[in-house]
Formats: sequence, C-alpha cells, structure tokens
Amino acid sequence: MTPCRLRTLGYILIAFCAQWVLSHGEVVFAEAPGRPDDSVSAGAPALMVDLESALGIAITTNIELRAIYAGKQVYELSVTERLRDYFPSLSLSYADTAEVARRDADSRYRKLAVEARFDIYDGGRKGLAYDIARLKAILARNDYRIALNRLTAEVLKSYLDLIQLKGTIGIHRKTLERGLVQLSLIRKELELGEATRFNVLEIEAKVKEIELNLKKAIDNFEIARNRFKIMLRVDWRQSVEILGDVDDDFTLHGPEGSRSIGECVAIAVRNRKEIESGDVEHSINAKSHRINRLYYFPRFSLGAGYSLSDPDGASEQFVPREKGWNLSLQVSTALWGSSASGSLGLGESENYNTRSRSANASANLLDSMDYRRAIVESGIRLDTSKENIRSIRQQVAIEVLSSYMALENSWEMTDIADKRLALYDAQLEIERLKADMGESNRYDLMKKEIERGEAAVARLESRVRYLTTASTLELAMGVDIGYLKLSRYRGNTNAEEN
Repeated sequence: MTPCRLRTLGYILIAFCAQWVLSHGEVVFAEAPGRPDDSVSAGAPALMVDLESALGIAITTNIELRAIYAGKQVYELSVTERLRDYFPSLSLSYADTAEVARRDADSRYRKLAVEARFDIYDGGRKGLAYDIARLKAILARNDYRIALNRLTAEVLKSYLDLIQLKGTIGIHRKTLERGLVQLSLIRKELELGEATRFNVLEIEAKVKEIELNLKKAIDNFEIARNRFKIMLRVDWRQSVEILGDVDDDFTLHGPEGSRSIGECVAIAVRNRKEIESGDVEHSINAKSHRINRLYYFPRFSLGAGYSLSDPDGASEQFVPREKGWNLSLQVSTALWGSSASGSLGLGESENYNTRSRSANASANLLDSMDYRRAIVESGIRLDTSKENIRSIRQQVAIEVLSSYMALENSWEMTDIADKRLALYDAQLEIERLKADMGESNRYDLMKKEIERGEAAVARLESRVRYLTTASTLELAMGVDIGYLKLSRYRGNTNAEEN
C-alpha cells in the first residue's frame, strides 16, 4: 500500500471518529440543566416555568405582597370608620331597680330611654381625621403598586439570568463538541506520525478548560435555579424546568425613535407612586400639624333624649307609661395645658308634669401639658416631609437619567457584541480551512473555538443586560414593564404547570 493511500485511509478513520464523537459527546460529558432532583421520584412531574407562569406564581405566593394588600384593606376600612363620625351617636337603655326597706316602704324604679348626641362644631377635627384616613388609604394603595412593580422586576431579572445561564451551557456544550473533534483528530494524527505528543497535550488542556467552563456554568445554573425556587416559594424538592431562550423568545428594539430623556422624566414625575406618596405624606403632616395648633378650638355638641319611666313602680307592665324628654348643650375646650367643660340641660318628665333645668361646669388644671410637644413634633414632621418632596423628585429624575444612559450603552454593547461574534465566526471558518489544509496547527484552532464561545457568551450577556436595563428604566418611570416597547416577548406556548 502506497503512502498516499495510507494517508487517505487514515483521514477516513478520523472522519468516522469525529462523527461518532459529535453524536455521543453530549451523553458522555454533561447532563442537561433540566434534570430532576434525585430526592424526587422519577415519576414526579416537573414544574415547567416560563416568564409568564413565573410572574403568576410569584405574585400569588409572595407573602409580603399579600400582607401589603391586607394592610391596604385595613386603611380602607378606617376611612369608613372616620365617615361614621359625621353621624350622630344613638344609644338605647333600660333600667329596672327595686329597693326593699325593713322599716320603710319598698320602692321600684324603671326607665326606658333613647339618647342621641351630635357634634355641632368640633373645630374641623372630624374633617381632618377623615382626610388623613383617606390619604393613608392612598399611601397603602401606592405601597402595593410599588411592591408589585419591584417584584415583577426581580422575577424578570432572575428569569433572564436563568435563561442566560441556560444559553451559556449550550454554548459551552457546542464548543466542547468541537474540541472533542479536534482532540480525536490530533490523536489520529499522532498515530499516523503527523503530530507530536506535545500537540496532543495542548489540545487535551484546552478540552479540559472547556469542560471546566461547562461545569462552572452548570453549577451557576443550579444555584440560580434554587434561588429562583425561593423567590417563587416552590418546595425545594420540586423539580423545576426553565423554559425559554433569549434569542427565540425576545425581540429587541433599539431606543432610537423612543421617548427622550425629558419625556421619560416627565412621565416618571406623573406616575411614580413614591412622588405621589411623598405629596400625600406632606398633606397628612400638614393636617396633623393644623389639628395640634388648633387644640384650643372649642367643641359644641347637642344631645336629645326621650324616655318612658315609672318612678313610683305603680305599674306592673314591662314598658313604663310616663313620658319625658330632655335637651342638652355641651361645650369643652383646652387652653394653656388645662381643660374646661360645661353643659346646660332642659327636660320634662312624668308625662310633662315635671320640668327641670340643669347647668354645670368644671375645669382641670394642667392636665394636657403635652399640647406644646405635639405642636413641635408635628411641625418637624411637616418640614421634613416638605424637604422630602423635593428630594424624591430629584432622586427619581436621577434614577431615570441613569437608567436611560445605561439603556443606550447596553444597546451599543449589543451591537458591538453581534459584530464581535460575526468577526470570530469568520475567523474561525478561515482557521478551520487552514487547519484542514495543514497550514495551521490545531492548537490555534482550539484557541479560536474558545474565543468564539466567549464571544457568544458575551453576546448573550449583552442581550440580557439590555432587557434588564429596559425593565429598570420602566420601573424608574413608574410604568408597567413593557411600556416603552423596547422588547417583545413571544412567550413559550409549551409552558404548563403539571
């Protein structure tokens, strides 16, 4: 057999070995990232999670969000309670007393009475208390909206990190497959005497480097998936498979032609619940300070009553027959740490045969000395909330500006990453042709394969970074995720929860 035919037979064997490695390499070297946990039985169904189902699970199971929603209901009930203060109070009473005396006549007294009391003037305290309760209910609704947006952004970021790591694993797998092909070829060349043992060791070192990168990517994916389970409140024994792909499920749109930075700041000022909450907080402190400063305003209330009585106990019926009525006017005020009250009453009883008039007054000296402290404390809170309004607006504007600049930079990085990957693909094709023609060694080809894989990972990271910065900008503007239409999520139609 001539040397030419021997060389041809050697290349045929090398090609056969390369084809075998390509078809079996994945089984030999690594597991798929969606493999079920060993602690779960083999027949247990996996939880299939894409972005939409992840958001649904997170919102449904998040305890903090449910607590904020419950608190919102509490404040809404307090508004109803304060509204009740505008109506008069009504009371119904019945009294039946009997007295037995040894050396005197026994006595019995019965009375059925209805009493109503209404505040004529209270210095505006009820109106201010109602306004404060209503404003606190608005704060609670804003807190729920803020928490919901933050949870959505956190779930989106965690999901994007997971599919990025999943894509990174796929890139390292393909790089490893190509490395195994080169390793098989260099070993055959060693057998044919066309390569040295040192050349084989160089390729083996590069293959081990790729295997190490793959192992790190799988470990990072598992760690991130376990953290994702914690966020979704999923049992640690439950197998979770992450569905989705950055390139297949997301379409990116550049910020060109989108809203300007000034428009984004204006939208943020209108929509950020933190700004509205700051204004509401300032209104609450202003009203509380006004209540404390007007502590000396008097309170006037009018009372009326109707009664049926039997003062002599002569009737044996359960309901007394002697009618009566009464009217009263009460006033109370506070001044310089002291309080005073007085009342004037008129009435008739015993079927209007008896008329009565009463008047009384009382004063308590220095029983309300905390009024001055309450004024000072509420004044400090008012000044602080006023300064907080300006600070929140500045903070929101800076957040929008920073997110907008990060968005533009990340979009430029995606373009650079795409061109870099295309350049490495072109260089890799040239290097493969040179290696096949014997003009380049396989070690240089392996370096290009690894560099191409790193460029693919960098491209994947740049796209995920753009999606994350887009959601960060929308969160800073106080709008729903996806409002700016910088990306379009096509979703995964196969996602389902078994």
